[in-house]
Amino acid sequence: MPALFRRPLQPGWIACAPQGARSSLALVQRREGQAPAVRWLDSAAWSQPGAALRGLRRSRALHRHRRVALLSPAQYQCLSLDAPAELPRAEWRDALRWQLKDSVDFAVDSAAIDLLSVPEGASYRAQAQLIVVAAAADAVRPLMAQAHDAGLAWHAIDVTETALRNIGALAEPAGRAQALLHCEARHATLVFTYQGELLSARRMDLSLDQLEHGDESQRASAYEHAVLELQRSLDGFERAFGQVTLARVLVGPMASQQRFVEHLAPLLYTPVEALDLAALLDLSALPAAHTEPAQLNLHLCAIGAALRDEDVPAAP
Repeated sequence: MPALFRRPLQPGWIACAPQGARSSLALVQRREGQAPAVRWLDSAAWSQPGAALRGLRRSRALHRHRRVALLSPAQYQCLSLDAPAELPRAEWRDALRWQLKDSVDFAVDSAAIDLLSVPEGASYRAQAQLIVVAAAADAVRPLMAQAHDAGLAWHAIDVTETALRNIGALAEPAGRAQALLHCEARHATLVFTYQGELLSARRMDLSLDQLEHGDESQRASAYEHAVLELQRSLDGFERAFGQVTLARVLVGPMASQQRFVEHLAPLLYTPVEALDLAALLDLSALPAAHTEPAQLNLHLCAIGAALRDEDVPAAP
């Protein structure tokens, strides 16, 4: 359709986070001087993404907003690398592409690569640090093609780590770093942020299914494993980023959030607190069922991915 006849996009981003056979979706609108507003949350069958997107176009007016899709954890890798100090910034991507050859299990010449700058002064290292996000072309192309076929081209592609960064940034204490732990059905992700940017991230072998298991002995074993994994992560953070103070570890929403926090708090040397999304976001448009911890857990990454600035040009 010629640009002259296109309707302007409405405020807010719709994020789509595929999770196996289903996908989580969220519409979030940023507002100047106010808390970002979560307008709706939804879940859709995802066995046929093209058909799902066409249905969502009708039911959720996806074509009226900017759209961002999340890659699944198996589709990309995040690596911390030194910035190529001897090269101008414009050449970093190409230089790092070939540096990744021995670190990823897919072809780097056609891979999609993004560079995230780590805030200066966070570590003792003199050389600037980067987080490189690399995704195989075979993972990105189908996602793009399915959306294009549905007439809903993505305006951005995101990953779990940066989606969680966006949420953590809303609660980050000034001048200090913060960690956010998000436990999903099959794994957990821990992100460290500072000055609203990602310092580091770690995917952990710790699942929501284990933490909320009905058998008390299995749940206790999962809690013990969680403490060890978090202690290891906090020690590693302190060694790598000793120039900043870690204020706290936030535990994301889950049905057993408070019980888990109460177990962790006396066993870690860093304060542990429950993430309160209602204190950071306007959830008033959501039905009560969608503000339950289990539902917020399911949609947390979609909410984070939709916490984007508005000044991104629309796709053609």
